[in-house]
Amino acid sequence: MATASNKAACTAVKGPLEKAIAGLIILVGVAAGSTVEAELVNARAEASTRLVNLEAVANRVGGEQTDRTLRKKFQVLTMAAGRKDVEVRSIKPKLEYAEAIVKVASNTGDLESAVDKLEPICGRYW
Repeated sequence: MATASNKAACTAVKGPLEKAIAGLIILVGVAAGSTVEAELVNARAEASTRLVNLEAVANRVGGEQTDRTLRKKFQVLTMAAGRKDVEVRSIKPKLEYAEAIVKVASNTGDLESAVDKLEPICGRYW
């Protein structure tokens, strides 16, 4: 049974999660079609910022949980966002690396898995 605390935790990560996913989608679109390197630099920086924000919120919210199971599920989301940010930042934002950026930004399996773990508790609030 979800508590008010669960609702607050779930709604706290909803916005940053949506923004992080949107940032990755935008990065894929820019990397796939841009001919201007500055656009790629900006899209990569924005995606990274959104992932860092998601990581910070998930970490904060997870730390506030008294339910150990829920805390661990938020930790999984924290780690997935952090890993994805490292992957995105590991590729130079150069046009010659656009294909690699598309591949990395498109692979959202870890984030999806983390969200799937939270879905039974948070689904009704998302």
